[in-house]
Amino acid sequence: MMTVKELSNRTGISIRSLHYYDQIGLLIPTSRSKTGYRLYDDDALETLQQILFFREFDIPLKEIKEILHASALSRNQILQIQRTMLVRQKERFERLIDRIDEILDGDNHMDFEIFHRSELMEISQSMYEHMPDNIKQAAIAEFGSFER
Repeated sequence: MMTVKELSNRTGISIRSLHYYDQIGLLIPTSRSKTGYRLYDDDALETLQQILFFREFDIPLKEIKEILHASALSRNQILQIQRTMLVRQKERFERLIDRIDEILDGDNHMDFEIFHRSELMEISQSMYEHMPDNIKQAAIAEFGSFER
């Protein structure tokens, strides 16, 4: 078990953020010490890791909480969604880097296709397709239709 301070030191997440995650029910301590300190175990570390993966995509904490607390999603399903999203983002970054390299090599034919938002929508669509129905409905209520 680790205290909030130990968890903060290990993960780089501020103590204030960890307290806030507890306050909103996103990352609840495993237990409390006799003196009231929050204590976290390895399962809590896994949950924090999943939260941080989703934060990489700027997904709001409210949606992360809904995804993580959805009984229909297993840990592996959540990781698979995150992996798919990261692979798509990696591919996009690689294309952006390639385009910068082309420009540096003197080939600046003003191609703006790479900046189209449709690719970002495809990443969101891929994530959406892996969500259980209750989370899909919450996402639609929050963001509107995912239809193209």
